Amino acid sequence: MTVSATITALQAVHAAIAGVKSAPIVVPSNVDQVTLPAALVWPADAEWQMQAIGLKRQERTYIVRVYVEATAQNVAGPNAGYQACVTMLDLFGRAYLADITLGGAVDQISALRDSGVSGGSFELLWGQVPYWGFVYRVSVVEKSA
Repeated sequence: MTVSATITALQAVHAAIAGVKSAPIVVPSNVDQVTLPAALVWPADAEWQMQAIGLKRQERTYIVRVYVEATAQNVAGPNAGYQACVTMLDLFGRAYLADITLGGAVDQISALRDSGVSGGSFELLWGQVPYWGFVYRVSVVEKSA
């Protein structure tokens, strides 16, 4: 299994989640190049181990940033971006748990962590513009020869 193949499998899961408008395989140079809500994936740290002769195992964390909409200042009443995040946060978790092998692309998802709803944390800031959204950290066990 390769990092690229896992990103492709994750984005296939994300594209099928209600409300997601974009799940590109390649991260755009600017979030304005995709239709929001968008799920973008960054491969993060991994631990590599030898399993047996000729078999390698890695457990890598993938950072999934979901940009829902730019935060608005001085908006009265409930914010639609916040409301969409609350719904989508749950849908993402359920989608991961529904298929922990990502369609057979990986051995298993070994851990899931989410940030909760964010109104522009440092992880959801792009070009100095804060976005409503959330972040999942998906740890995946992959094996390869």
